[in-house]
Formats: sequence, structure tokens, C-alpha cells
Amino acid sequence: MILDFTVENYGPFKDEVVLDFRPSKLSDPEDNILRSGSHESLDSIVVFGPNASGKSRLLHAVGVMSNLMRFPLPANMPIPFYDPFRLDPRSRRSPTRMRVRFVEDRILYDYSVSYNSDRIVSEELYHSPNGTRSKVFTRSADSISVTSTPSGKKLSRIKGQAGRNSTFVSVAAQFNHEVCLKVNEAMSRVILLTGEMGGVINSTIMRMNSDAEFKSKLVEAMNVADFSISGIDGSVRERHVADMRNIIPEQIIGLMMATSSTRINEMTLSMTHDVVSSGLSDADRTFPYIMESNGTIRMLYIMGPVIETLRTGGFLAVDEFASFLDDSICRWIIGLFRSDKNPNGAQLLVNTHDQLLMDTDELLRRDQVYLVSKDRSTQQSEVKALSEFSIRKDCDPRRWFSLGKLGSRPTILDEGWSDFERPPSQKDRPYPAAEDGIDDGGGRVRGGLLQPHSAHDRSL
Repeated sequence: MILDFTVENYGPFKDEVVLDFRPSKLSDPEDNILRSGSHESLDSIVVFGPNASGKSRLLHAVGVMSNLMRFPLPANMPIPFYDPFRLDPRSRRSPTRMRVRFVEDRILYDYSVSYNSDRIVSEELYHSPNGTRSKVFTRSADSISVTSTPSGKKLSRIKGQAGRNSTFVSVAAQFNHEVCLKVNEAMSRVILLTGEMGGVINSTIMRMNSDAEFKSKLVEAMNVADFSISGIDGSVRERHVADMRNIIPEQIIGLMMATSSTRINEMTLSMTHDVVSSGLSDADRTFPYIMESNGTIRMLYIMGPVIETLRTGGFLAVDEFASFLDDSICRWIIGLFRSDKNPNGAQLLVNTHDQLLMDTDELLRRDQVYLVSKDRSTQQSEVKALSEFSIRKDCDPRRWFSLGKLGSRPTILDEGWSDFERPPSQKDRPYPAAEDGIDDGGGRVRGGLLQPHSAHDRSL
């Protein structure tokens, strides 16, 4: 259960920003609050803001922290996650800093790290097994300090195994250090959905084929959300690219062969629709998923990780949460994380442009709504919770937001923009007309656009 996450000098966030899951002292409903021992945390946070303000980067930062804490890097490899604020000379040369505080088995853990492209600059881990804050280790460049306890002595023996580009907590977990392994396990339950659906759907198919309860929940969710899906079936198998010459363009096959990336996952997926008709068999009601709507595929993409997170008590972050989904479906998913339906303490972090979800009357508390805004002159982004504004409980934040009183709204400067002189001639037209996009029956369309005519194409 995450209590707060801090990031500084990452992407558009030059100064420190904090996502604080600890509930504020508000008169808002408490069924959105999770509890573990004496600790409390919000079940979800929804982030709003204009395009290019940093909403996605905020979620990506959570994923970066999880990866740094779990996976050591190969020796001499640059740290790929270093992306400082580039519009200030000092920030461009300064480390990125991140911190996370979380509760696992009722024990509080406090971890922070700063790094640049070459090395881990500093790192520290504390925990409170008996309610008292205790050091596990601290690190400054290549110097690592540990305690004189048996746990610390074990860390002392492996200090030399940590490369300059890898976090010590990730290395110590590989050596089965008890505390660091517990941290690693907690961070392994962080799932980040950034919009790349192929790998996620592959994982969902593999999980539903090995776990009947997971599959049943997935089909049930599609029915609850009124997609009228009564069955989902699929498979994922590894194939050599040479066996897929009629599916993948030859240029791509040649490139993959040249880079020794010769194995690829072939995915098949079909859905059976819940249609009652005496003249239809199950085969008649079953379609390959390429024939389904974007909303149906998006729902499947999100619900697999949602089910996994609720079952394991993990943490799920979803970029552009409401894309292709009705707001009533999004509200239902957010509601699954409320304490009465969420016994394992799972948490949800999403960003969205859907202002209908900025509902502090029935859906969210005021401290669950976060707003990202960017300063036009400096291009720096900042993050604020709605609870930091002087807004009463009985006020509708959607109206304040739409009027620009909460910031986080784009300023449209369109004077003179639409003064087009003349239309282009037909021969200069850069995009194909509608009739140029007619399928020729072979999975391709006139105009040279490749249409995903099979599950192979869609998964690639």
C-alpha cells in the first residue's frame, strides 16, 4: 500500500512534486480509504490536466522507480531512465530524485534514490518493523553504510556486488536479503499501462488459460460493463519469424533476422457474443477480436491487470484511462477499489481528460483529484490536489475546472489561425480519400495502408 510518491527533476517536473495517497483531514466519505494497521491510504487518485502537461510522465515515473528498485543493470550500461528537466542548464546536469513510502505487512518502508545517466548518486532504505524508524542501508556514490545487526552484516558482505549504475536494493534482493527481498516483492506488484496493448493482452490470455477463476472474472467483467460477451478464448505461442512470411512484411523479417530477434509471439483471440437466437450456433456468435470495437479491446486490455491487482493487493497505473470507454464503465472500475470491495488493499492511479470523472459528490474525495498544469513561460509542470484549493464540499469542481479557476486548462490562442488562402489541388492531396481505403480482400487497402486483417497483425 503506497502512502506517497515524490519525484524531482524528471521530464517537465523540475521542482519536487508529490502524489500523496494519505487522506487529508476532510469531511469527505471514508469508504475510499484503505487501512493497514495504523496506516491509512487512499484507494485511488485520478489526475487531470491538459495535453503535454506531464500527466503521463507522472505515471511513468512510478514505473521507473519500480524498475530501478527491482532490476540491476548490466555493468557499464547507462541508466536509461535519466530524463531531467532540459530547459534549465542546472537541472540538465543535476540528478533525478525519487522517493516512495509504502506499507507491506503493516511495516512502513521508506526508500529514496537519486541518479543520473552514469550512476546512482545516492540511495537509502529505512523501515519500521516495531514502529521505530530503523536504517537498512544508506549510500553515497560508491560508499554504502549498513547497521551492525545480523541483517546489516549480510548486506556488508554483498556491498561490493552493486555496480555504480544499479540500485543496492535490487542487488541485495538477488542475494535474498530479507528486507530488500520484501521491498522487491512489493514493487513487483506495480503495473503500468501506457497504451501498448499487445504484450498486456498476451499476458491476459496466458493468465486466463492457466487460471479458470481469472478467466471467469474477466468474462463476468465484460458482461457487467454491458459488452454482451459470454466467452473469451485465445492462445499465445512462440514462432520463428521465417514461418510468418505471409503475415509480416519481408523488410521487417529481414531486419529481425539481422538483429537475431527471430522469435515472435503469435496471438489468437476470439470472443463469443451473448446473443439468444435459435438459428445461431456458438461458432456463429464467435468473432476474431479484430472485428471487435476499440472499446471492447480497451476494456479487455485494462480489466486483466485490474483483476490481477485486486487479487494481489497491488498498484495499477493507467495512462489515458478513459480512452474509448464510457464514463459509467470508468466509474465502475474506480469503484472496485473502494475498501468494501477491496479486501487486499489494491490501489489505482489514472490520468484522464474525462471531466465527468471529476465527481466529488459520489465517486471521489477532494484529495483524490489531482491537477497537473504547465507554466507556458518556463514549461515547468506542477501538481496539486483539489483539496489544496479553497473549494467547498458542496461545490462542483467540474464547473471550476471548465472555467479555468483550477488551472490545468489549455489556453487556445487561435487568432488568424484559420485564414487559409486556397484549397490544395487534388494531385497535391497528402491523405487518401475515403474510397481509397476500401479493403481489396487481401488485408490491404488502396493507398498502401496495411490493415490488421488477422490477430497476427493486430498483436504486432
